[in-house]
Formats: sequence, structure tokens, C-alpha cells
Amino acid sequence: MIWRIGFNLLLSIAIFISSLTLLLSIYPGMMNGLAMFMGIALLWLLLIGGIAIAAIALWLRREDSSIKWGCRRLTRILLILTVSSCLLKFYIPLRIGFFFSHSAFERWLAAHPSSTSKPQLIDTKFGIYQVDEYFSGSRGDKYFRVYSHGDGLSPDTISYGFSYQPNPEGSPFGAAGYNIYQLGDGWYWFKTSNDW
Repeated sequence: MIWRIGFNLLLSIAIFISSLTLLLSIYPGMMNGLAMFMGIALLWLLLIGGIAIAAIALWLRREDSSIKWGCRRLTRILLILTVSSCLLKFYIPLRIGFFFSHSAFERWLAAHPSSTSKPQLIDTKFGIYQVDEYFSGSRGDKYFRVYSHGDGLSPDTISYGFSYQPNPEGSPFGAAGYNIYQLGDGWYWFKTSNDW
């Protein structure tokens, strides 16, 4: 009986951790802040440890007639983790969030066609995203920074956001570790550091 409660608790924890991770991954960079990363990593490690203990408990009770119930629970837990991992790998939550906020970014671009010489503080809400800085380059590249944090080791800042027709060589927020990931229709999300 106690092991049934344990499996139900483990399933609930798996659903909670997966849901929390998927929800936070809607926002570029939110999962990469050091404190957030450490907290989420600890939760995942605890969950994996719980799954290992549950698998050992099932193996030790392999002669028990109710083993099928435990195997089904363990399979559900592993399925939840696999689906969550696949959704995270392909940035599906972020893509869904941007899909619903895309029109707000488009309206801003239509209303602000001129280029800027440096990032401007705008602190404006675009759908579900809070944009703190905006840049419009002479090449037609547009950047909306939605999140930034220190790298934890130096005064450098790591920035995340969305870009329209981005410059492939670098962003106004830095060029170190500059990566862009396609969202479609000329839109990308980016990650970069000002550690030149």
C-alpha cells in the first residue's frame, strides 16, 4: 500500500516538475539564470532518483501480483519525462508563446520603422513578453530583448530575446556566444553575451 502512495507521489512530482519546466521555457533565457538553473536541475535530479528507487522497488517485488500497476505508473512517469524533453529540445513552448505574441511585435515594427544607433529602453509588453530594450539596425535587423542576467562569474550580461531579420555576425547586446534560432517568417530568438 505504501508503495502505491509513493508511485502516485512520484507521478505528481513528475507532472509538477515537467509543467514548471515547460512553463518557464516559454520565456527565452528564463531557465538559464544560475539560480533558476540550479533549482530546476535539483528538482530533476530528485525526480530521477525517485524513479530509480521506484524501479528498484518494482524489481524487488517482481513476484507480487500487483506489479503491473507499478509498471504502468512508472511507464507514465517516463512518458511524461520523454514528451517534456522532446518539447524542450525543439523549443515548442517558446514557439507557442511567440505565435500568440507575434502580432504585437509586428505592430511595433510597423509603427517604428526608423533605425536606432544603440539599444533603446522601451519597457513595453508584447503579448506575454515584457520587452526591456529594442534596437533597429541599418541592415534591417530588429532586436527585442526580453530577458537578461549576469553570467555569474564576471560583470558580463547574457541577453535573450526575439529578432527580425537578425545580423548573423552579432547583436547590439554583444557578439560572444551569439546564437539565433529560427521561428519562421524572418523571426528568430537569440542568445548572446556582451563579453566581447
